[in-house]
This record gives sequence, C-alpha cells and structure tokens, in this order.
Amino acid sequence: MSARDHESYSQEVGAYLLGALTDLERQAFERHMAGCAQCRDEVERLRPAADALPRSVEQLAPPPGLKASIMDVVEQEARETGSAPAPSRKRRRSLMPRLGGLRPAWVAAALVFGLAVGFGVAQLGGDEGGRTIVATVDDSRLPQASGSLTVEGGGEDGAILRVNGMPALEDEQVYQAWVLRDGGTIPQPTFEVGSDGGGAVAVTEDLSDAEAVLVTREPRGGARAPSEQPVLSVPL
Repeated sequence: MSARDHESYSQEVGAYLLGALTDLERQAFERHMAGCAQCRDEVERLRPAADALPRSVEQLAPPPGLKASIMDVVEQEARETGSAPAPSRKRRRSLMPRLGGLRPAWVAAALVFGLAVGFGVAQLGGDEGGRTIVATVDDSRLPQASGSLTVEGGGEDGAILRVNGMPALEDEQVYQAWVLRDGGTIPQPTFEVGSDGGGAVAVTEDLSDAEAVLVTREPRGGARAPSEQPVLSVPL
C-alpha cells in the first residue's frame, strides 16, 4: 500500500466511525485497515468519542442556511476542478458529499473537535472521580477476553467499557453494549475490535441506578433487544 493510498484512507476514519460510508466504501476501508496498524489505532482511539458524541452535546436544529453554504463550497470546488481530466481517487473522495456535504476530512476534524470541546477528557475515562470495575467474561465463548468499565462519578455521566482479547466477528456482526435496569435491557452503541482484540465503547446511559452493563454479538447496525446471552457483563 503506497503512502498516497494510506493518506486517502486515513481521511475516511471519521466517516467510517460515523457510519457515513457506503457499503462498498466501508468494505474497502476495512480491507485497508486490516493491513494498516496506523488506521486501526486511529479508529480505536476515536471510537469512544464517536459513540458518545451524539449524546455529549445539546441537540440543536441546524441554521436554515447551513446546507446551502456547504453546498456552495462543494460546487465551487467542483467548478475549479471541472476542467481537470479524471480526478484521482483521493480527489474524487474529497468532492463527494458526506453527511449533508461534509468531506471525510472535515468529518474527522469535527469528530476531534467535538472530543476536545464538547465531550471532555474526563468523560473518556480519566481517573479523577471515577471507578473501574472488572468485567465477567463467558470463558466458554471468549476464552481469551477480558474487560473493564470505567464509571464517571456516580454513573450519571455514563462510562467507558474497554475490552481486550475479543475475537473479530464476521463482516455482518458487531459487538453491542447494553444497560440492564429493572429487568430490561437498554441498547447502547455497537463497536468492533482491532486485530489484537482490543476495543472500547462509550456507554452513554445514566448508570446511577443500573444493575449491569452487558455485551452481546449482534447484526451490523445493532439490535433493539439482545439476541443471545451476554458474552461479557459488568455488575454495578
């Protein structure tokens, strides 16, 4: 894989984490990531922020003129390069609208900005005011796995679940977190693990009165209810 190819794929980390790639683009990125430790590390570094970002800031309707402004920029770039023959793969991707017109590089930048400003370092599992609970693993299904949950304060602000030694799943499967409360399960974000079996997911639900955090294996896109007994659980 050439440096130019790597740079092209590295711009798609944010779009991949936010589910903004098409199926073909996602498959191509995952094939690249399987052989690229740098991209795998970047995905795992940003995954907790991507999972928690939608819940970390107040949800507001975008200004009426935002889409028009973004599309003006996209159309201007298209006009500037309109006379150029057959743009490169990297350039084609930079002109392709993502998330209402945002380019992949902008998505990644927005993700990092949201991590630094909207979410905060402490929310990502800092030790100050938090506690760490060791997970219980079903050894018959995940013999090499381990995990821990870092809970912020009293649990009102959620937690970060980190896992190690988890086997990679088939293309159409992901791991999904759940919060057990009053005998019912509340779906949380899905996540994947790297080639070393390591991964992390932000549990965004209020855990102050929860009974446990669970993990199951579900179809890509997540489920509304667990389809199996948990492979990993953290009693609270």
